[in-house]
Amino acid sequence: MLRSSTLLGLVAGVGLTLAFQSGWSISQAEAGRADLTRGQFDTALDTVLDRYVDPVDRGRILAVALKHLVSGLDEHSHFLTADERRTIKKRGQGGSAGMTVHLHRSDNDAESRKPAWLEVTTVFPDSPAAKIGLAPGDQILSINGHDVAFLLSQAEVHGLLAGRPGETVQLSVQRRVDPSPQALALTLARTDAKFLVESHLLERGGSKHAHIVIRAFRSGVGEQVKRSLVDLRRAAGSAGLSGIILDLRGNPGGDVKEAVAIADLFISEGVLVRTRGRGGQILREETAHVGGSDESTRLVVIQDRHSASASELLASTLQDHGRASVIGERSYGKGTVQDVIGMPDGSLLTLTIARYFSPNDRVIDGNGVDPDIHVALPITGSARDLPEIAVQAALRGLASAAPSVAER
Repeated sequence: MLRSSTLLGLVAGVGLTLAFQSGWSISQAEAGRADLTRGQFDTALDTVLDRYVDPVDRGRILAVALKHLVSGLDEHSHFLTADERRTIKKRGQGGSAGMTVHLHRSDNDAESRKPAWLEVTTVFPDSPAAKIGLAPGDQILSINGHDVAFLLSQAEVHGLLAGRPGETVQLSVQRRVDPSPQALALTLARTDAKFLVESHLLERGGSKHAHIVIRAFRSGVGEQVKRSLVDLRRAAGSAGLSGIILDLRGNPGGDVKEAVAIADLFISEGVLVRTRGRGGQILREETAHVGGSDESTRLVVIQDRHSASASELLASTLQDHGRASVIGERSYGKGTVQDVIGMPDGSLLTLTIARYFSPNDRVIDGNGVDPDIHVALPITGSARDLPEIAVQAALRGLASAAPSVAER
């Protein structure tokens, strides 16, 4: 039996709001003493589904609730409905914008009303994004009319930016150097994997150094880096390489196995990366393989605030083993493992289940990798165009690097 509460008497010119109190309510004093329990949550949810003034689409309400619940945990966990999953799969037909973007959310707070914003972090050479002048630091305001302020996950962003080669995506963009919004048409194309790794010889003071740019970690990148080193050693001639610069600026991460494979090129023994789950339990350890590792050539890593995930694991591993100095800015701080769980109705739950740790058990997530030499790096549209300030810092880092195995 329901009992009527006091009429709240709020008249706003259009009507009257009546409040009723159900019999299962608890007193205000009791409410202040305890957190909401699972049973109370279920009761409240059932009440919404059963008693809202209009019939409620139960599936939609539950999906919306789960979306906000999961996305409020961290920025890498998300929930896609079956329809969204089918749409994203249908759109993923090989077309790419040729850039990486990061959806910033406010403090991972599900109750925050601050809007999300989408930042361009890397633009690949000769890509569709590069051809329309997009550059790191630009903000995307809308994609095909979808306001990014209301997007909940990176997965939704990727779905909007995917499609067939030749398909056009309409963007509203705020340039880093111009606050007025601009309308741009982005034509998707297939991304050439060769642009993920770029290398050349950097010659200074009679010495030759390998400069290897790694823009993202995808299948085969480790092998590309290995081949690049062979080619650069051959090009350096009899004098050989005086040092190696691994350039991870703007690298958003990707396949951790590829980052581990690159670390293994320079480290011959010990833990390379460690994964810990709930309660700190070790779930997995990747270790170096004996033989074939280059432990003699001096090595530095350059990173910026956009270097994330697998790139941070590579930098921290080389740093912990004393194999390389890290130069630049503190990295982004993304070091989590997600499990992708298909639901019976076709929906998809992506949930953070573990964190990555460096060999010395440093947690990457939320902290990033602190460089040995701090250098404020200017935003540049070209990864190969290493700023002179970074060149000088890299050369200082190579000169002051710990003695190699061969020199000890």
